[in-house]
Amino acid sequence: MEYEPNVTISPRMMKQLTGFLGDLPNAAAVKLFSALEVDREHGGVGLPHDALLADLRRQLRERSAVFPPRKTNAKRVFYTPFEDFLIGQRSGKKRRAMIARPSLDPIWRVLMTDSLTTQAALVAASLDDAIAAGNETAELEHSLFAAAEAGLGQLCARAREDRETSDALIAELGDEMVYRDLQEIRLLLHGVGFLKKLRTLVPSHTPALDEEQYYALRKLFLAAYELSRPIAAYLLLALKGRLERPWRALGVYYHLARGADDRLRAARDTIMVLPESLFEDIESMARALERDCSGALDAETSMVRVAYFTDYAEGLVKQAVKIGDNVFVNRIDACRDIVGEAHDRFTEQALAALLDAMPVCHAGGSSKLMSLRPDIAKPVSIKTSEAAKTAATLIGKSAEMAERLGADPSFSAVIAEEARVKTQTYVNDLVVEIRAAESDERAAAQHMLDRTLAFADLLLTSDETGLIRDRAAAAAKTA
Repeated sequence: MEYEPNVTISPRMMKQLTGFLGDLPNAAAVKLFSALEVDREHGGVGLPHDALLADLRRQLRERSAVFPPRKTNAKRVFYTPFEDFLIGQRSGKKRRAMIARPSLDPIWRVLMTDSLTTQAALVAASLDDAIAAGNETAELEHSLFAAAEAGLGQLCARAREDRETSDALIAELGDEMVYRDLQEIRLLLHGVGFLKKLRTLVPSHTPALDEEQYYALRKLFLAAYELSRPIAAYLLLALKGRLERPWRALGVYYHLARGADDRLRAARDTIMVLPESLFEDIESMARALERDCSGALDAETSMVRVAYFTDYAEGLVKQAVKIGDNVFVNRIDACRDIVGEAHDRFTEQALAALLDAMPVCHAGGSSKLMSLRPDIAKPVSIKTSEAAKTAATLIGKSAEMAERLGADPSFSAVIAEEARVKTQTYVNDLVVEIRAAESDERAAAQHMLDRTLAFADLLLTSDETGLIRDRAAAAAKTA
């Protein structure tokens, strides 16, 4: 079941594919989703399976479509309890309770082939046979987890004791981060029963928890804590993946931390793992945005990331304010300040991207314009025009986003006004060029106006762009 998890394609091609997927009717999209999963499972190469499946999954959820039933096998059964810890791709350091999906295949391969995990491989084969035959599988599933825990435990113990074994295992897995994911799965195998109970208690994408669920979670947490403090911590961290909005897990922390039960007070350090993980999430996002705002602008990605950070911050603050936890609110506000500055930089970069799509040159010859005029002889690529359109969207939303971040929106407002004035001046000058030019030059000016209006519509009013189109049409008819 090997495939190429890291196949990548250009952002432009991915955008085109996303558009294509979005145009598919639900029935066709569901069939494509199934076909992609089957192709990935059977070693299909040359496609970014994970990226396409993630986008299809998102679009199908937005349409409230019913997902196709997944074909069950031993591998899927094995990884199901850990789904709430899976991330698409790892960027940066390995973090607790975050297991990269590309790690799953090499880990499974080791589990199925290493001499120390032979028993797990035999049980997995029996489980696959039982699934294919439609037989009862509960006992085999239990045996698979038990055999995997024992086998991986021996494997990891030997790797800790012997550097040569460790190096060989890391080489087989691909890199040290996959090895660390394997170690985490080995630890989680000790608490599979609790993770399964959590999945029943809190269904995936639960929007909010009711009082009964809160108390059932408390009972489950305390039972896990008696067995293993690390497993109890992972049980809480899994909530970030089970709830519709991960920041709502903060409410579980407050419920446990303020409980009168002496056992909860004794478990306070373990309970604190949950809010610290949530804070680490938002701090990581803030630092990544701070770092990336100094590089080349990807306006679309920047908008999505800033918006998600803002939602996350607002969600956490809302939970903290209910309890009066000003310490946590202050920590989130510090991250908001960082992202507010990054957002200002993104807005500046967006203005530069906008101006790239409006080339100018010094007026001369028979031009009726003074000073700078549109350079209709300089072609503007489709890529530059598309970037300008996305940049205009960012600029248009920048003041509102700044307010949500708690930043001063005046900076964004100034940029937005400058973008509006420069764009309006440019399209008006293009109308003059259309009127003054002839033949090919007039066609070039008209083409540039069409390109510019594609993003000018996002900065000017409909009345303003409508008037410009009317004036351009009249100018094109002049002799």
